[in-house]
Amino acid sequence: MLSGAAVFAAMWRAVPLLRPLGLATRSRWVLASLEQFYLAVLPIRPRLQWVFADR
Repeated sequence: MLSGAAVFAAMWRAVPLLRPLGLATRSRWVLASLEQFYLAVLPIRPRLQWVFADR
């Protein structure tokens, strides 16, 4: 089971256009950086959804 940024990395590897990005996340430091970004954005995600929602 995956969680956090690892889920996005796995999804990116499955999408041909995003595969290079997903492969880059196999590097430990890239995935760790992505995880830190994910954790920073997580608390403000509801507000981001509201801002970018279709109106």
